[in-house]
Amino acid sequence: MAKVNGTVMLIQSGSDTLLWTKSCTLNLEQDLPDSTTKDSAGWAEHINGLRSWSIDFDGAWDIAGTGMTPNEVLAIIIARTADATVKFGTSAAFATGWTGTATVKNISIGAAMEGPATFSGSLVGNGALTAIV
Repeated sequence: MAKVNGTVMLIQSGSDTLLWTKSCTLNLEQDLPDSTTKDSAGWAEHINGLRSWSIDFDGAWDIAGTGMTPNEVLAIIIARTADATVKFGTSAAFATGWTGTATVKNISIGAAMEGPATFSGSLVGNGALTAIV
């Protein structure tokens, strides 16, 4: 059975990879609006509703590097920068994965005494998510 090492999963905005991530999660969901009627014989029924997606990430804080730093993510929120094309997939070549347009929703910075500074945040999709093939 084939397995994918989570270390090769990356987030990319434009041509810049989000640096120093420890984990990243692609979330995909759809609403299931109730469509139960008296004819449902006492069984709940639903229809497939709106779909949405997001990406959560976290990592170790640093302020220098070639790629997208957490400082640049902060700047995107402060400047209210428009959506960007993002990719979530395997390695910088992105031979497999998913892509779509997303907006930075949040970023948090943690700083425990005598420990590494950390960051976490999320991107929210704005439109369709498509497979990279």
